[in-house]
Amino acid sequence: MVVSDHSLIPPSIWGFLSHSPTPMTKRDDICEAALTLFAENGIEATTTREIAEHAGAAEGTLYRHFDGKADLAQWLYRRCLNQLRDTLTDADEATSTPTDRLEALVRGVFDFYASRPASCTYLLSARESGAVGASESDAPPSPVHLFASVLDEGTRQGVFRETSSPLVAGWILAMVQRTVLFLKTEALSLSTQDAIDQTVDAARRLAMPSPR
Repeated sequence: MVVSDHSLIPPSIWGFLSHSPTPMTKRDDICEAALTLFAENGIEATTTREIAEHAGAAEGTLYRHFDGKADLAQWLYRRCLNQLRDTLTDADEATSTPTDRLEALVRGVFDFYASRPASCTYLLSARESGAVGASESDAPPSPVHLFASVLDEGTRQGVFRETSSPLVAGWILAMVQRTVLFLKTEALSLSTQDAIDQTVDAARRLAMPSPR
């Protein structure tokens, strides 16, 4: 029975109903299934049939929302990249000095991995394999730009050495990404916290002027 008069429903119950989370759609199910399978098995090894089965949907449903696996993979890549940028932007805005901002960005990548492991794994593996990329005009800027802007500010203030900021930003991000992969595969004898702290220290040393 549908109740049209909300006054007949106790406020506590109506408040719960009106603020209940929006149920996932089949499109959402397909996206989450694809993200899980891409992160676990890679894009090439995953079929649209497997994605549909994992999502509990017909394979044709996937094609109603995306042109195919490549389109879905690219859409997920942009979504994960935006999620990472949001995490890094929040971390960056919470600090002030270039040194603190650089540390916050490095730790932000690890926070992203801790909170969204599938998204982080997919983002790193897809980019490394070259299966997808942010080449489209509407693609979000790479996190390299955030790191480079902090390095540029540090250089202007005389805190960081004068060098190519995109190059150093790329070095730092590559190092952080490698540490994330090592942690994921348990290839390090260090604790997670020690690995993060040592990566932060290495990032600082890459940015700082060479001792004379």
